[in-house]
Amino acid sequence: MAAVITLGFAESHGSLVAPAGAVPASPPSTSAQPTTSSPNAKECVGSDFATLGKIYDAIFDSFLPYLPPQVKRDKDRIKAQTHRDMDRLRISNMLVSNHPNQLGAQRGDPIMKYRDPISLYVVSQLLNVRHGKQFQAITVENLTLAQAVETAWLLIYTTVIIPLTVVLSAVPNIAPIWGPINVRFLVTLPFYIGIYGARYLYQFISSALVNSCLVSMTKEERDRAGKPIKDLRFSGSVPKFIQDIAGQVDLADQKGCEPIGNQPMSRIVDRTTAYLTDANKDPATRAAIAAISKDVENRMRNTWVPVNLIPADPADYNQIEGIISLLGGYVSPDIPISIGDNSFGIATGGAPLDIVIGLIHNFNQGKNMGEQVRLWDLPVTKSMTAAYYTMYFSIYVAQVIYSNALPIALPGVANLVPRPFGLFYAPLNFGFTAYHNVLRSMCFAEDKKVEAAVA
Repeated sequence: MAAVITLGFAESHGSLVAPAGAVPASPPSTSAQPTTSSPNAKECVGSDFATLGKIYDAIFDSFLPYLPPQVKRDKDRIKAQTHRDMDRLRISNMLVSNHPNQLGAQRGDPIMKYRDPISLYVVSQLLNVRHGKQFQAITVENLTLAQAVETAWLLIYTTVIIPLTVVLSAVPNIAPIWGPINVRFLVTLPFYIGIYGARYLYQFISSALVNSCLVSMTKEERDRAGKPIKDLRFSGSVPKFIQDIAGQVDLADQKGCEPIGNQPMSRIVDRTTAYLTDANKDPATRAAIAAISKDVENRMRNTWVPVNLIPADPADYNQIEGIISLLGGYVSPDIPISIGDNSFGIATGGAPLDIVIGLIHNFNQGKNMGEQVRLWDLPVTKSMTAAYYTMYFSIYVAQVIYSNALPIALPGVANLVPRPFGLFYAPLNFGFTAYHNVLRSMCFAEDKKVEAAVA
């Protein structure tokens, strides 16, 4: 991250260049662009090829005119020593996250849209295992800036952002001021806006660095960038079930390898049945599996679902819908309800607001709100979205009951009691969502094999 900041500073001062004549006036290179035919020709590349070693040289040369005379005299020795140190530092492939470009994704592929730091790391590691690259060692010298940024963001996401959201959600509703405005609102809203902004800032930085002209590299250097050391591995083993999963999936694309999320539920049932049947050699067990599978199929074929009454997934919201969803839970007033002598408040934000946003999104997309499909034909992503909203609404109802029952159980001190629901929302918003993004970013490996055979 320090390198990113320094790069931005140097570039803004017009000094981020390699030695004279090293950076041609050409567009940045990405994994989707053709490279120069001459092996010694240099091409200006973005963060998906620019290694930390090359970035260090560019930064060092940029600041060299401002450094003390002794440093200028010893510049070659200092740079050589730093490169030796960076080459000695080696990291396991299993600890590195990759930008989608480095995974072979093209513009418009599902992973470009449906990704978060956790899902991107999971996809990276499944592909590493699939291609036999698990536990291979990569030097810090050869680590690309994109790998460094994605891995740093993963660490920030898991060690700062997720714990912070849990802590913020635990802040009690202390000192009401006016309507939905209280001390909790004033304390937590800036943090939530900061988290939301950080997410967009990361996406902007990630894309900008990939599409920027950072350093010039030869074809040989580009081919080596971000790659592990051949025949050098850290000790370790991958669980058998993860190897099985990695062997069955690949990166989804627009060329025919449809994401798992787009597959009908019938295919999941068929694959599960085939897997369980192959894993059991006992004839009685196999017969029982076949009978259960047939019963599930009959039930799913005879169950109809209003597909477009399942609200759009939050990942498909546009920016305006996303902002409304974020702020709605803060500025929307409670609906007062009286039952006997007791008065209750039901918040209009949260799950109810997101459901309304999702339904309006479907309507604005021209979807037929009365369309029904059999559960057997329902896309996986629709079933995942339905499960998301079911869990989301269940937690919301429990939160409403808790918020209204607590003042009755603990009169006078209810507003001082921490709220526990962040412990329930965190697995939903970060774990379940990451799993859903993986399903929308990967396809079944046999589909890509069929595509390759046809080609």
